[in-house]
Amino acid sequence: RILAGQDLDKTLILDNFIQRFVLMVDTLPQKSLPLSRLPTRPAPGAFLATERAGTDFISPVNYRRYTPYVQIAEALDPKLAVAAYLRFYPLIQEAYQSMGYSNEYFNDRLIEVIDHLLETPAVQSPVPLVHHITRYKYADPELEALSSGQKVLIRMGSDNAAKIKARLVELRKELVSMTPKD
Repeated sequence: RILAGQDLDKTLILDNFIQRFVLMVDTLPQKSLPLSRLPTRPAPGAFLATERAGTDFISPVNYRRYTPYVQIAEALDPKLAVAAYLRFYPLIQEAYQSMGYSNEYFNDRLIEVIDHLLETPAVQSPVPLVHHITRYKYADPELEALSSGQKVLIRMGSDNAAKIKARLVELRKELVSMTPKD
């Protein structure tokens, strides 16, 4: 019911989902993500860049790679999602404590990370890139200095990022209106 009609097998890894979810939330504000240990499958296809007048940019075609994730976020019922979160909160908190956070609450971290993601600057296309060894970096040093979670929001395009941020606002509102039981 929380994600009615969504084909989750293509986007989520449900094996050890709670541990994967906790790890993802905790690492989104960091510079890199442990990709093989996240609860999400990589965006389908390869990252695409286009070149114009000697400058590389994120290709707008690239933004479509994130459509399945945006569809899941939009299909997510915030009230039902937070109710499920609260139901599983003891397991979530246990997973968080097993990561070495014995005196902290995961719910506090989740709110902190949502706030961090909401601070991601709105960037309009085209987003300039520079080729760096085997991958691209943002040409703007301020964008390149952002966290991995913020960079993902930029990489998915401004329209998709706005949809994700809107859902995060709704989830945050639900989270702060309910109190998890430890």
